Amino acid sequence: MRKKNDIPVYDLTKAARAGLHVRVVDHQTIDEEREHDVVSAHRDNSYLLFLMKTGYGRFLVDFEEYVFSGPALCLIRPEQVHSVINYQQTEGWLVTFDPGLLAPELVESAQLLTGPFGFEADQLRSIYELTHLLHGFFQSENTQPLTLKTLLNGLISAICDLCQRTKIIPGQPENRADEIAVAFRKLVEANFTRWKRPSQYAEALHLSVNHLTDTIKQKTGFPVSYWIQHQTMLEARRLLFHTQSPVKDVAYQLGFSDQHYFSRLFRKFTGYTPVAFRKSFHDLSTKALL
Repeated sequence: MRKKNDIPVYDLTKAARAGLHVRVVDHQTIDEEREHDVVSAHRDNSYLLFLMKTGYGRFLVDFEEYVFSGPALCLIRPEQVHSVINYQQTEGWLVTFDPGLLAPELVESAQLLTGPFGFEADQLRSIYELTHLLHGFFQSENTQPLTLKTLLNGLISAICDLCQRTKIIPGQPENRADEIAVAFRKLVEANFTRWKRPSQYAEALHLSVNHLTDTIKQKTGFPVSYWIQHQTMLEARRLLFHTQSPVKDVAYQLGFSDQHYFSRLFRKFTGYTPVAFRKSFHDLSTKALL
C-alpha cells in the first residue's frame, strides 16, 4: 500500500455513546467491531486505553516498540502515531473516549501514561472493578452521558493514583516551578509549528525569558530551545516515516520557510538528513516485519 501525504487520523467508532466506547476483548473477539486498519501507522482523534488482564501485545508508538503481557495497562494519546504489530491470547478491555471528556485536572497525568505499565493482578483489582462497572453502564441504554463521563474520570483518576503511588509517574505539581514546567510543555505541544522562539512561550506564560529558561533547565536538564526542537523533530520524523510528502512540504508543515535550514536542523538533531532518515528507517521497519 502506498503511503499518503498525510498520516491517517481515525474518528471514534460509530458505536460510541456520548464520546465514549467500552468493549470487552478476548482472543476470539479482539478483531470484531474494527472499523479501520490498525496495522498501518495512524492516529486516532480519541484516547485509547488498553486494560489487559492476560495475553501478549506488541505495537509501535512514535518509533518506540512496546512489548507487554498482562496484567498491564496503556494509554495512547490522540496525537501519537501508532500501529499494532502482534497480539496473542489477549483478554481485557478497550476504552476509547473523546479528549473533551477528560477532566482538566487529569490531563497532565494522562500525558504520562503511555507505558505500557505492568502490575500484579492484585494491584489492578479495583481498576478492573471500575472498568467492569463502566462497561455495564455503557451497555445500558438508560445511562445518562454525565454518568458515563463521571465514571470514566473516576477510572482514569484511579489509574493515575495507582501509577503515582507506585512511582511510575510523578505526582501533581508541588511548587511554582513544577507548574511552569507543566504549562510550558502544554504550550509546546500546541504551538511548536508556529512558535520557534523561547520569548513567545515566556510571553504566553507572563514570565521573563530568563525566568522561563532557568526554570525549564532546572526541572528538565535541557533548555527551552531543546524542547521546542524536540517536539518539532518528533513530528518531522512522523511525517517523513509515515507519509510520502516531499521534504519541502514537511518543512512547510512544521513552520519552516527554508527547506535547507530545516534539513540542517534535522541532521543536527537526529544524525540523518531527512532523505537518509526516510530510507534507513523504512528499510529497518521492513526487515523487522519479515
